[in-house]
Amino acid sequence: MKKKTAAVLTAVLIAVIAAAAVLGACTSATVTLVLDGGIYNGSDENVVLSVSGGELDLGEYLPQKDGAQISGWTDEDGNFYGAHSLITATDGLTLTAVFEGVLEYTRVDGGYSVSATPGFKGVNVVIPAQVDGIDVVEVAENAFKDCTSVKTLLIPDSVKSIGRGALAGCTSLESLITPFAGASADITDQSNMGMSYVFGSSGGSSWSGHYPALTAISVTDAATSIPQGAFENMKNLQTVNLGANITSIGGSAFSGCTSLKKIVLPEKCVSIGAYAFRGCTAAEITVNGAITQLGGSAFFSAGVIKQITLGEGLTVIPLNCFVGSGLEKITFSSTVTTVQSSAFRDCTRLTDVTVSSAVTLNSSAFSGCGRLENSGLHFSANGKFVLAEGAENVFEGTKVDTDALFNA
Repeated sequence: MKKKTAAVLTAVLIAVIAAAAVLGACTSATVTLVLDGGIYNGSDENVVLSVSGGELDLGEYLPQKDGAQISGWTDEDGNFYGAHSLITATDGLTLTAVFEGVLEYTRVDGGYSVSATPGFKGVNVVIPAQVDGIDVVEVAENAFKDCTSVKTLLIPDSVKSIGRGALAGCTSLESLITPFAGASADITDQSNMGMSYVFGSSGGSSWSGHYPALTAISVTDAATSIPQGAFENMKNLQTVNLGANITSIGGSAFSGCTSLKKIVLPEKCVSIGAYAFRGCTAAEITVNGAITQLGGSAFFSAGVIKQITLGEGLTVIPLNCFVGSGLEKITFSSTVTTVQSSAFRDCTRLTDVTVSSAVTLNSSAFSGCGRLENSGLHFSANGKFVLAEGAENVFEGTKVDTDALFNA
């Protein structure tokens, strides 16, 4: 009798539990979706749902918003749920839509201008070259202003201009690929129109400190020149890749890039402006072309330069051109006639100089080149050094025997 009573009680208990489960399953939970400016089913009013079964598929409720896209929802405790999440619906739950900005395109002369809408959260951003068959030709002023999520950015070769401050506040940017280094492919010799313009700065010595992550920049084959002051004072910049069609480096283009480690000047690059690599003390600079234009102090205190060949047409090696640099070897063309004062002063790695014409040396031209000696001076049949009137200390601090050099 006791066993029978126990069995009955167990059956009753199971029935009660089952009934409770059914009742729970049938109970509805009220969930409110706050659209926060979005539109769902043609309305911007909050959506109140009665959810049965305990689960809510958020992927069924995707509000739209001009210039943005739904990325998810947050509850009142700050918990985030992705736009397509399956969540447990609790009675009284309120979820607020979270929208992320997108790239938007505005018609301008020649094509589209691109910019990011508010709330943009892109990380590895590739701007398309075309939208609906129309070229993207401009990155708008302040286009990515304060987009702190962006880590890499590719600007296509179709773009011909970049507005002031386009990348202002992109403090997480690590790598940039661009068809030119500044405001426009056509601007090459105007002050403060390089990367400082793109980042919304007027230049100076410390502006790039606000972009500590930006260490790598590539300029594509679309570019033919690096403009004046393009990367000046970008003190965190470590790597720059130059396209094969670069023909010139503007004045002060890399001046003050104290962290630059390596740069290769392509074969077509034959013109280097004044102060172009001044202070690039850590850089290994490879020069593949025969240089025909060379500005004063172009390599002042620059890093290691294995060798440079000076091309036909260059007549003067200007004042202070290589002072304190790591130049190791240089070949003069037959058109070089003059080495101005201090042109190679304190080039402590210089061991090899080849001369093909009569070259006049001015004061301190090679002073302080401690490794340079007579055996490292190579003269063709027409090659020789001549002292300028009043020239002093031309080979002071070297191993060159000047008596043997000039009185042989």
